[in-house]
Amino acid sequence: NGSYQGRLIGPKAIQRRRIQEIDAIQVQARTETQDRRHDPLWLAGLMLYWAEGTKARYVAVANADPHVITFMMWWLRTACRVEECRFRLQLHLHSGQDEHRMVEFWSRVTGIPRSQFTKSFVKREGSGKRKRVLYWGTLRVRVNDRNLLYRILGWIEGFSEAVCGPLA
Repeated sequence: NGSYQGRLIGPKAIQRRRIQEIDAIQVQARTETQDRRHDPLWLAGLMLYWAEGTKARYVAVANADPHVITFMMWWLRTACRVEECRFRLQLHLHSGQDEHRMVEFWSRVTGIPRSQFTKSFVKREGSGKRKRVLYWGTLRVRVNDRNLLYRILGWIEGFSEAVCGPLA
């Protein structure tokens, strides 16, 4: 089926080009790590992202501690140069929490306007044990930028290789 094979050539070429772009982003990021790994604030943000951040599809970190969120917002703004309009925030709340009040609180903490908050996730009562009440809920900060994700993952890989050596 020649016409079917012909229709696959374009998408395969685009896929190969994207893989090369991702590889280039990560190689550049690993080299950037050499210059930055002695900067304690950059390193703290990287370690926190390594532990708490998403590793697939987009850049995101979630936490209930306002100090952690404040620091990660600073790190994303300064180290990652994320523009204010790129942030999307989502609250994870338990039923009974005042969503409007929580959004106002987190908007003040992050400096992000309410218009950049997405629909909150509200956990129903009785859907699991609540070990401790997270008074302000949990906030997920998300940036839809896969190139930034690949850059951060490259930084993590570069730091890991510098400290632990290459794996295998």
